[in-house]
Amino acid sequence: MINRKRGLRIPLLGLVVAVSLSLPLIGLSSAEAAPSKSKLSPDTMISNDGTITAPTAPFSNEFSKQRDGGATTSSYKGNGEALAKQTSIVTKKDTVKNDPPFIGVKSIIGSDGRIRVNPTTSFPYSAIAQISSDIGDCTGWFISADTIITAGHCVYNTGNNKWASWATITPGRDGNNAPYGTYSAKSFHSVLGWVTNEDTNYDYAAIKINSDIGYTTGWFGLRLQPGSLTGTAETISGYPRDKAYGTQWRHSDQIRQTYDRKLYYGNDTYGQSGSPVYTNDYYSVAIHTNGGNPYNNGTRINENVFNNLLYWRDH
Repeated sequence: MINRKRGLRIPLLGLVVAVSLSLPLIGLSSAEAAPSKSKLSPDTMISNDGTITAPTAPFSNEFSKQRDGGATTSSYKGNGEALAKQTSIVTKKDTVKNDPPFIGVKSIIGSDGRIRVNPTTSFPYSAIAQISSDIGDCTGWFISADTIITAGHCVYNTGNNKWASWATITPGRDGNNAPYGTYSAKSFHSVLGWVTNEDTNYDYAAIKINSDIGYTTGWFGLRLQPGSLTGTAETISGYPRDKAYGTQWRHSDQIRQTYDRKLYYGNDTYGQSGSPVYTNDYYSVAIHTNGGNPYNNGTRINENVFNNLLYWRDH
């Protein structure tokens, strides 16, 4: 019996401050109504409708505390039921096979060690989705029934200062097969550090979708670990650009370097931004965002990121 509250709104224990930037408050000018973005924390949340939300306190009853001061949320393996009749995806994009708009940095470290995931209908691969949008294709992963986590540059293009205007999410996609169907994004969310500053330390985001399909696909847990993660075994699985379009690939390695907002690893990740960096017990510790030399890297789930992911999950 699962706790369905994970996918629903839960009252905050901390203070939440939300201000809409799209309309000024009654009786005030726009300048007076909206706080200066430059004075706000770079972890301040912002949505595609212009709403700004201050970082929140964590839900004290929502996660398991660790002795080192860290915390985890539980993963859920889903009910494992694919659609009775699998959806076949044959769109103009797939038929023409133009490369999707490239987002992020591609990097293969040494020989290519990636393995194709087949089938994609077992957890955790079922909880990993291909994202297609008007700003490019990415990977995302479920943390609740209707919440997808991905990279900030997968929802907001800092080159032209625009949010994605649409996105489709296909969990467990396997080529032209969509075993769990395809769903539309309802809203996009990131933080000011990415949207206003293009700071890769804040390159993370969430997408809310028009379905509770996560109860079927399952979702990842989150791990907040204040200390070093160097040496921790991990896996990255997602939808790279250099393989057959719509196929999922995985590669396991370990965390090579730990910083406050970044984790570095030796996984091969050719253009699969937004993928989960997860441990053997299905806790995600980072969101893959960038390639590099000698290591690829992602946004670490530190305390502020952890709290924001929980907020997006429950709103």
